[in-house]
Amino acid sequence: MDCLIPNCHNEGVHNISIRCRRPDTSAIWAPNTHAYLCDHHAGVGYTIEITLRPNGTNAITTNVSSGNKVETRTTAIVNEP
Repeated sequence: MDCLIPNCHNEGVHNISIRCRRPDTSAIWAPNTHAYLCDHHAGVGYTIEITLRPNGTNAITTNVSSGNKVETRTTAIVNEP
């Protein structure tokens, strides 16, 4: 995979993911995205903006963007809340 950061030609080896955790810290959902960062960009620091829009599909769709590149993935929710 390529690094998500524009104009970076390094291999993206670190996957970005997001989780919704129960109070006991187990996950209700924890999909990996299709977005990857290289070693260098994994450690530079980020401001992350998260927008939640309920969609009634029983699935999580992630859109991860850095500049004009967007990586999208949809994952079914299989665990109960």
